[in-house]
Amino acid sequence: MTDDVLSRAARAARDRPEPGWVDISATIQQRLRSVTRRSRPIRAVADSGAPLFIADHVLMSGLRAAIAELRCELDRVQLIGDRDTCTGAVLDVVTLYGQDLHDLADQIRTTAFRVFTDLLGPIDPPFGTHGVDIAITDLTINPDHR
Repeated sequence: MTDDVLSRAARAARDRPEPGWVDISATIQQRLRSVTRRSRPIRAVADSGAPLFIADHVLMSGLRAAIAELRCELDRVQLIGDRDTCTGAVLDVVTLYGQDLHDLADQIRTTAFRVFTDLLGPIDPPFGTHGVDIAITDLTINPDHR
């Protein structure tokens, strides 16, 4: 009998939404659509040599994915440069305990610079791997957390 009552109550709750919920839901949806993430345009060069701009979040997403392949996680990215030019970066990274951190930092620098050149093309002024600073901000023993 209790199961029947609970089933009927659940069905009634689903069939009769809270008064005004549809209006609230529409209002929330409209606000979410109006929220945007500001993105900084970064100057790049197309394969044809033509100038173009990419959003900084595209660059950061590429960095995040590439660094994850090294079993690390980006904690924070600070792009260095004037206005729309990227001349370096500071990457804060979380990684697994027990690794040689100097070797890992070199791997991260190389990987990050590859992402920069893949996405931005020839960088002018060039900054090389020495323009990518790495800070290990946390160590973990949990490989799922990185």
